[in-house]
Amino acid sequence: MSDLQELTARLRVDLKAAMRGRCLAEVKVLRGLIAAIDDAQAVPVGSLHETYVVRAFGDPSVEVPRRDLGVEDLRRLLESESAARFAAAEEYRAAGHHDRAEELTAAAKIVGRYLDRLVAGGE
Repeated sequence: MSDLQELTARLRVDLKAAMRGRCLAEVKVLRGLIAAIDDAQAVPVGSLHETYVVRAFGDPSVEVPRRDLGVEDLRRLLESESAARFAAAEEYRAAGHHDRAEELTAAAKIVGRYLDRLVAGGE
């Protein structure tokens, strides 16, 4: 199993557990991470697909394989997600919205757990 498959499988298992435990903050973060990974796997369309032709449902002519992300790609992605949350938390804190800042800091720490696990697994 590749690092990408392991990470997404772990995220999905943890998402189910968070949903069962009704931990809404963690559910929100995990859904966001899964979406970020899906977005990072998307193949750039470029100028070849400016005139997209809608095909019949199930027509495989528009299917392309997703990009395979390596450990370094995943590390950069998770670092970016974590840094964005920490930066937003600082902005909220500076504006006096300490409750929202704490929520974002907690979210960044959740992302950090997966980053730490990825780095530890890659060594």
